[in-house]
Amino acid sequence: MIELTGIRKAFHHVPVLKGIDLRVGKGEVVVILGPSGSGKSTLLRCVNFLERADAGIIRIGDLEVDAAKARQPQIAQLRRRTTMVFQNYNLFRNKTALDNVMEGLVTVRGVARDKARDKAAACLEKVGLGGRLHFYPSQLSGGQQQRVGIARAMAMDPEVILFDEPTSSLDPEVVGGVLEVMKGLARDGMTMIVVTHEMGFAREVASRVVFMDDGLILEAGSAEEVFERPRHDRTIQFLQRVTRTAQEPA
Repeated sequence: MIELTGIRKAFHHVPVLKGIDLRVGKGEVVVILGPSGSGKSTLLRCVNFLERADAGIIRIGDLEVDAAKARQPQIAQLRRRTTMVFQNYNLFRNKTALDNVMEGLVTVRGVARDKARDKAAACLEKVGLGGRLHFYPSQLSGGQQQRVGIARAMAMDPEVILFDEPTSSLDPEVVGGVLEVMKGLARDGMTMIVVTHEMGFAREVASRVVFMDDGLILEAGSAEEVFERPRHDRTIQFLQRVTRTAQEPA
């Protein structure tokens, strides 16, 4: 379904991704864990060409792209197969929830407005916002805004959805609603790559867990393997620190 080979990226001559190889099968949910600065979000941004990798091959289905040499038509083809859900929602503040979800269908896919409206409404209904179609972002909670972002991604019928720490900007009491929507997508067979610090979600939903540090994948395996029997010292240190932090009183 999606295969990354030798993905490298540097900023100002400082390597951030040092040769990432990753394969994600159709219907898999791959969760990427790791400390801040390990390259997780940069990797997602390279997949969707929000950043251009310096080297490497990106394959999605039958489409193969040389990341460093790809021209705009190839990039556009790849973006038609992927969508991204950002940690800070990235909604148009002057558009309603319905209009935010419709926007890509109309302007990118060329879907007629009436059909785009019906599809956007159905996607918002699916994420529990059927009663908020005409609300503006300022009238929605953070969790509701993120669910609009997920509906917007769903509406584009992507082959892969990339989630970049989708709950990191949310208050703890609304995180659960967003994660439930993502679990529903997983049950429906959506292929997802998720960068997150939500360990419970990773344990419950991930087909595989990948641990990154310093621009490299140090460990990968099932959730049980990585959480219960981690092999790399750096993975062990990270999981111990995350567990200790989660147990500390607020």
